[in-house]
Amino acid sequence: MARKSVQPPSPSWMRDLVIYEIAPKAFTSPAGPESGTFASLQSRLPYLQDLGITGIWLAGYSLSDAHHFFNIWMSYATIEPDKIDPSLGTPGQFKALVAEAHRRGIKIFLDVTTHGVMLSSPIVKRHPEWFRGGTCGMIDYDWEGGHTDLDDWWVQIWTDYVTIYGVDGFRLDWQIFRPDLWERVRQNAAAARHPIMIFEEGNSVIPGVTDFTERENEISNAGTGELNPVLASDIPGFFDRKFGKRGDYKVEIRYVDGSKDEGSTGGKGALRVHLDGQRADRASRRIGDYTGCDVCPGGQSTVEDVAKADGIPDVQLTVENVAGRPIENITVMDDCWGRWILRGSTAATGGGRPLTMDGRPPNIQLYVPTLGYSSSIALSIHDIGLGTSYPDRNPFVAQGSRALFGYSFLFTPMIPLFLSGEEFDASFHPLPNLAPDWFGGKDPGKGRMLYGAMLDWTELDQPQHRSMFEDVKKMLAIRKQEHAVLSPLLRGNIQPKLMGVPYESNITVPVPYIRWDRSTAILVAANNDKGEDAHLKLQIPLESMGQTRNVEYKVTDLWNGGETRNFTPSELGSFACTVKRDGIPSGGLGVFRVEWAH
Repeated sequence: MARKSVQPPSPSWMRDLVIYEIAPKAFTSPAGPESGTFASLQSRLPYLQDLGITGIWLAGYSLSDAHHFFNIWMSYATIEPDKIDPSLGTPGQFKALVAEAHRRGIKIFLDVTTHGVMLSSPIVKRHPEWFRGGTCGMIDYDWEGGHTDLDDWWVQIWTDYVTIYGVDGFRLDWQIFRPDLWERVRQNAAAARHPIMIFEEGNSVIPGVTDFTERENEISNAGTGELNPVLASDIPGFFDRKFGKRGDYKVEIRYVDGSKDEGSTGGKGALRVHLDGQRADRASRRIGDYTGCDVCPGGQSTVEDVAKADGIPDVQLTVENVAGRPIENITVMDDCWGRWILRGSTAATGGGRPLTMDGRPPNIQLYVPTLGYSSSIALSIHDIGLGTSYPDRNPFVAQGSRALFGYSFLFTPMIPLFLSGEEFDASFHPLPNLAPDWFGGKDPGKGRMLYGAMLDWTELDQPQHRSMFEDVKKMLAIRKQEHAVLSPLLRGNIQPKLMGVPYESNITVPVPYIRWDRSTAILVAANNDKGEDAHLKLQIPLESMGQTRNVEYKVTDLWNGGETRNFTPSELGSFACTVKRDGIPSGGLGVFRVEWAH
């Protein structure tokens, strides 16, 4: 089936989305560890409504193995995707959960294991011809085998979750495999007058099929816990990089004979690399098949990525001094964790978005995708803690930082995703059987993966945790109240109305930024220092925002009680404020509304 060249509008409610990931077994513990159910989750919906989230990414609902991954029940060890797991509840209880979430203004998105099922699945016994190969100790669907009955079964499963249970969309684990099938699901949902949203873990944004990718922009590295330095301290610089205005790009070319050349826009290496900015539309997000899993043995065969034009000009790099030898693959990395790959037929598997090349040695042009369509930002996701850097660390990302939660996350023009517990600075309590290794039960209780984080809700009775909850709740209320300015961009090659604000400070702080529309602006400042208050003097860039009239301005302190003061344009050229130290109630942030007569 030919895919549409223009993506139909995403559901209008996407503009209000704040997505909260829940691993249901550990989210609540009504009968001890790993005893969470649909009913116990439903009992927490009033809390989530009060917090202000508008979407739940439900990472578990269907029949799954209780020990295959990390020695705990995990939805990715799927046995039968079309069967509700009885340990979570009945189909009726699942439907009641969805209905109650909707009554409280919360959408439900289901996590889908797209590659296969457990070897013991009855589906394998009924239809052995549907499967080929295996990944992670499971057996994979033969998506390219021409099995129309498999295709129809797959489409019917996810259509039924929409039309029977009322779910609002899907998160696709690893890769999409068959975009045409998900397009059919989406069409079926539209025909039932229940529009859905689809987002993928990897790097696919396919017009008419997927809306955004989960791991487009991550504040924390899942394996090391390292914070993305640009997202943590320079949001204006982050968007300049996404639209090709600046950034340090490193290029590595591997040749078929085993040799390689490297270079960067910073001038290092034999290759000469120049950042040309946005140029021709040559690349898009990945459109193609799964290329394997770096950590799972026995992955599917490598399939070369296909990069296609998507109507959005891409960032061009010119690379000089390229050798005339046959090229095996090219990798481009930027200083904001972006990674793009042009693969040859023998290239190794691994992560990375597709890269497109023009020209011939010694001078070539490389094109990396611009930030386009909907974009998301992840504060924390369930994979964090997988690496070896967490033996004695809390893998939650924010850990009480209001600066990180607000400045880097909730007030950016992207769809936010975070894991349950971050909002009250949860301590990390692993499920008793959570093991550090993917397979087997060695060292139970010593795993650090956030999927197995058992929440202790009594922590909300402690001042440290309660104050964090109240501050995150306040951030979400500001985001909702100032929706006209703070809503995310949903599509297209549109750089957000966001710019850095020149400033002076007594200590090092993240670069303040301002977002605006026709008559209102929101100024966001942050202080990520946990030991000292920041005293800032800001030069609000009125002329750069298109404000040239000599009018009076109203400035409201949204973060500290809502006091409003009047300012002249010259006074806003030297706007002073104090941002309290991070990690304390109402610390770490300064958020101001600036209004003018239209």
